[in-house]
Amino acid sequence: MKKIVLSLAVIASVGMAATNEELYKEMQNLKKEIDEMRISQEQTNETLLEEIANTTLGSETKYESFSSLGQAASKVYHSDKALSIGGYGEYKFKKYSGFKNYGSAVANATRNKAEYNIVRFVPYIGFKFNDWIIMNTEIEFEDGGARSDNTKNYKYAIVEFSYLDFLIDKEFAVRVGHILVPFGLVNLNHEPVAYLTSDRPIVETFIIPSTWHTNGLLIHGQINSLEYYAGIITSPDAGAHKEGRFIQQGRLGARQFTDDLSFVARVAYDFSGGLNAGASFMYGTSSAATETRPGVLTGQSSNAEITTLMAEVHASYINNGFNIQALATYGGFSGDVAQLSSDIGEDISKRVHGAYITAGYDLLHSFATEHKLYAVGEVEYLNMDASNSTEYPDNNKFNEYTIGFAYFPDPKVVIKGDYKLRDYASGAMLADENSFTVSAGFIF
Repeated sequence: MKKIVLSLAVIASVGMAATNEELYKEMQNLKKEIDEMRISQEQTNETLLEEIANTTLGSETKYESFSSLGQAASKVYHSDKALSIGGYGEYKFKKYSGFKNYGSAVANATRNKAEYNIVRFVPYIGFKFNDWIIMNTEIEFEDGGARSDNTKNYKYAIVEFSYLDFLIDKEFAVRVGHILVPFGLVNLNHEPVAYLTSDRPIVETFIIPSTWHTNGLLIHGQINSLEYYAGIITSPDAGAHKEGRFIQQGRLGARQFTDDLSFVARVAYDFSGGLNAGASFMYGTSSAATETRPGVLTGQSSNAEITTLMAEVHASYINNGFNIQALATYGGFSGDVAQLSSDIGEDISKRVHGAYITAGYDLLHSFATEHKLYAVGEVEYLNMDASNSTEYPDNNKFNEYTIGFAYFPDPKVVIKGDYKLRDYASGAMLADENSFTVSAGFIF
C-alpha cells in the first residue's frame, strides 16, 4: 500500500512540474505578444501624431507655385505622398450704391441690396502615379453649388480642370486633358491670395476670360529662369459670343463637339530681385456650334467662320514690401464677323483692348511680424468696342478705380476690403457705378 501511495505522489509531482513548465512557457509567449502589441500601438500612435501635425500648425506642406499655377493647385507637385488634397475658397459681401443700369426698376432695386455670397469653394485632388506622371483636378462649386430647379441663386458645380502631366524633364513636360489656358497673370493662378483686390481684375475677366479652361495638349517646362507653355486648345464657340464680352461667353465645357482649334503660347522670365515679366499669344479659328451634342440644338444656325487673335504682356514685382502687378492685352476678330453678328443678333466688336495696374504696399513691412497689411490701389482701362461696331460704343468703354486693403494674418488667409468706381466713357448711355466689397479668402 505504501508503495502505491508513493508511486502516485511521484507521478503527481512529475505532472505538476510539467504543467508548471508549460504554464511558464505560455506566460512568456503571452508577455511577448503583449510587448509586440504595445510596440505596434506606439508606432501607430506616432504615425497618427505625425499625420495630424502635418495638417495643423507647423505643417511641412510646401506652398509654392509650379509652372505659374496657384500655390494650392501646385501641392501635388511638391508632395512626397501619392495623394494630395488642397483647395481654396472665397466669401464676399458687396453693396452697390445707386445702381441703375439694368433694364427694369425691380432689377436695379435688387442689385442695390446687400449681397452675401459663398463665391466659390474649390477642392483640388492630385495623385502621383510615380515620380513623373501626375494627375491634377480642380472641382469648383460657385455661388454655393448648383440646383437644377433654379429656385435659388446657385450657379454651378463643375470640373474646372483635370489633366495628366508627364514630367519628362524639368525643361520638357506634356500636359493633356481639360486644362487652364496659359494666358495672362490670373488665369493660371486665380486663387484669392494671388491678387490684392476683392474681385479679379476686370481686364482678366472680360477680355481674358478667367477662369478660361478647355480641352487641349500643352508642352511646358523651365529653362534656367525662363518658363514656357505652348500647345493646341479647342477654340471658343463663336455662336455664344456676346456684345461687350469678347470670347468670354464662348468658353466650352469638358464635353465638346468641335473641329475648331487654336494655338496658344506663354513665356515668363524670372529676373532677380522679385521682378517677373512675360507675354502670351493665342491664334485660331472658331465657328458657331449648332448643337451641344448630337440632336440637341443650340438655337444658332450660322455658318460664319471667324479668326481670333489675342496677345498680352505682363509684369509683377514682389519685394521690399511692394506687390505690383500690371498687364496689357489686345484681342481681335477677323473673317465673317459682320455675318456672325447678323446671324446671332449681337453686335460683335472686331477689336478690344485693355490694361491694368494693381499696386500694394505692406504697411507692416518694417515691423517684426509675419502679418502683411497692404494698402491697395488699382486702375483698369477697358475698350470692349475699339472698332466702334456696336450701337452705343461708349457703353463698352470704361475705366475702373479701386482703393482698399488686403490683410494677410497668415500667408494662406486674406481679408480684403475695397471701394470701386466704374467710370463710363462720356457718350455712354449707362450711369457710372460704385460699390463697396469685403471678402475673405483662403487656400489649404
